[in-house]
Amino acid sequence: MIRNYIKTAFTNMFRNKTYTLINIFGLSVGLACVMLIALYIKDEVSFDRFNENGPSIYRIVQDGQRPDGTEYKNGFTGGVEGITFKQQIPEIKDFCRINGGGSSLVKKGGDVISEPILYADKSIFQIFSLPLISGNPASVLSNPDNIVITEDIAEKYFGKETAIGKILQINQDGKFVPFTVTGVAKNVPQNSTVRFKFLMSIERSLPKQYTAMDWFSSFLNSFVYLNPKVNPKMVEKKMNAVFNRYTGKEMADFKKKFGAKLSSSFKLEPYYNVHLGEYGTGNGLTPSNKVDYSYILGGIAGFILFIACINFINLTLSRSLRRGKEIGIRKVNGSSRKQLIVQFMGESFILTLIASVIAVFILITCLPEFNELADKQLQASYLLNWQTAGIFTALLIINTFLSGFYPAIVLSGFSPVQTLYGKLKMTGNNYLSKSLVVVQFVVAVFLVIGTVVMLKQFNFLINTDLGYKPSDIVDVQLPRNFDLFKNNLSKYPFIKSVSGQNVPFTSVYATMFEVGDKKLTSTPYFEVDNQFLKQLNIPVIRGRAFGNMSGDTTEVLVNQSFIKAAGWNDDPIGKKIKQGKQEYTVIGVVHDFHSSSLNSKINPLVIEQLAKPTYGEALVKIDPAQKVKAINAIQREYKKLVPDYPIVYNFLTDSLADQYDSEKKWKQIITISAIMSIFISCLGLFGLATLSIEQRVKEIGVRKVLGASIANISSILMINFLKLVFIAIIIASPLAWYAMNKWLQNYPYRIDMNYLILIYACLGSLIIAGLTISFQSIKAALANPVKCLRSE
Repeated sequence: MIRNYIKTAFTNMFRNKTYTLINIFGLSVGLACVMLIALYIKDEVSFDRFNENGPSIYRIVQDGQRPDGTEYKNGFTGGVEGITFKQQIPEIKDFCRINGGGSSLVKKGGDVISEPILYADKSIFQIFSLPLISGNPASVLSNPDNIVITEDIAEKYFGKETAIGKILQINQDGKFVPFTVTGVAKNVPQNSTVRFKFLMSIERSLPKQYTAMDWFSSFLNSFVYLNPKVNPKMVEKKMNAVFNRYTGKEMADFKKKFGAKLSSSFKLEPYYNVHLGEYGTGNGLTPSNKVDYSYILGGIAGFILFIACINFINLTLSRSLRRGKEIGIRKVNGSSRKQLIVQFMGESFILTLIASVIAVFILITCLPEFNELADKQLQASYLLNWQTAGIFTALLIINTFLSGFYPAIVLSGFSPVQTLYGKLKMTGNNYLSKSLVVVQFVVAVFLVIGTVVMLKQFNFLINTDLGYKPSDIVDVQLPRNFDLFKNNLSKYPFIKSVSGQNVPFTSVYATMFEVGDKKLTSTPYFEVDNQFLKQLNIPVIRGRAFGNMSGDTTEVLVNQSFIKAAGWNDDPIGKKIKQGKQEYTVIGVVHDFHSSSLNSKINPLVIEQLAKPTYGEALVKIDPAQKVKAINAIQREYKKLVPDYPIVYNFLTDSLADQYDSEKKWKQIITISAIMSIFISCLGLFGLATLSIEQRVKEIGVRKVLGASIANISSILMINFLKLVFIAIIIASPLAWYAMNKWLQNYPYRIDMNYLILIYACLGSLIIAGLTISFQSIKAALANPVKCLRSE
């Protein structure tokens, strides 16, 4: 019996090759999209689950309130919290502080290579499951001059030789310092929040002594390892009691000075929640996406799978009338409805299985591009994981049921008399299939509108006037010798100007300034030379710009937003502002410009000119017509002055665009999802058109005999289907309008939603649907009416 079912299934597949290929291709594309997203979500939710002590590890985080009453969540602490809490709270078995040191230069023979450095307490190997291949976990970081490396780094620097005891020269504060390799760790899993290649003692990144003020600093991650049966809430209370004991006087002074609303309290965040938690990552922890992204991708996967199943159902039903006699004969020969259901479900399983195999090949092919898009390092070997295999097996079974159950029920219920006499018709005008097509296009149109809005918002962020001119400027990280670098470049005709600043233009520091009784917190502040404003075309609208100077200065420029925040209604020139004990005099006001991305509002800004040229960034404006010569000159002059540092440079326009990397990736993801949805939905529409035309073949023949033109018949057939798309547009448009309006609220600077966006998206969907239907409609209109009416 089973053999007969399989033979019948393959016979029908080969008999209807075109429809079989369309069915399998549509389903395999949908399944491939779902599999890719499933891998992404599995990787996100599996972070850190390999840690044996994971349920007992917590990160110390802070909830608080600023002087203006706004609330904040901070995932970082200073260096004092972990060690003090461990000493005074017995429920804490151990602690580990982790701090990211960015990149440092490592010497390898005559080469200097930039490598990522992580700092941690020696307890890292006792708390976290990071096994060592060589070295004693309890002592590998006992000395500040020790270093632990991973096995791939050991091979990179020492080849097949034993790395233990070898010396690595690593740059520390401008000097190369020898470090002894005391441990080699296994390569850290990609789904680990704590990840390293070079690991040094935390003592290298901490002050020698702690004061009461260190309780208010936050620059690293502090983890505690609790006794397994301890209630974390009880530990939180003890932590805050210790904090109040050490900082009671300082907190009282702060509240007097900045307002009674100021507050701060410690909490414990479960280690398994860190990667997708609300406190964020950074400072040495693997960067994470918002948990919302997994939900969004999961929803997209569900939609694509759903419309792929709808497509399967409609294509199956569109061919069902041609199998009527087969069903009738089987019933006359004694086949029960249950057997017919098993047969059609079996056919669905075979098709889904073939589509799943093809989907795996599509997944493997697209995985490198998907990794780049999603900023992941997923591998095809993950498919061999029993959990992943289980997910895909469940997906196969669910998809078989979703796509095959309804056709099996419908086809097995055909009357044998009607099927054998060729009088079978789908009842009820096939409302379910039409409804499913409407649902398909609701999803597709929704995603198309979302894609158009995201594209326009992304282009707005990239192309909006920032208040300065960043074009043709190369940002060079310069550790020293700014004056010489500037002078040497000035001799080249294709170098137009060179200016300096203390930090990258896109990562300006923020601090607090006092203006009378007002406290302006989180105020961006950076230091520049006297060419900076001129080079970037930032106008000084009141007062004067910086001049040449030879000594220290207390003169600053502020922007228009600073004046508003300070409440200055009269002339601001000559007014005083304070930063701690330092007092500054305002000499000019610059036009508001975006010193950070358009994802945040323009804040009050303070600009100071450094008396001594110790700038860490050199901004070099070049002649765009001689870009290659200019870059070569920059590299050559840099190498002369800083031979021990590899040059790091970027065009300022590229650095600004990188700030919108997340938006760019999501625009691409939604665009691809919209294309897939439209494609699969059109296949479903194609199937429904085929079904309808097969039912109306004699009607078409009669119309042609009575003189109806090809255009007239085609339009009659197309209008019925375009109505379905139009209904989908009516449903999807308000939903998409509402959803995208909510999404745009995340941006302080955004496009205005207008009806043209809806019109363009909807017209595009109608045109694509019309082209899909037109092929079958014109083919039916061109058919010979004699063949259509012969059986009458």
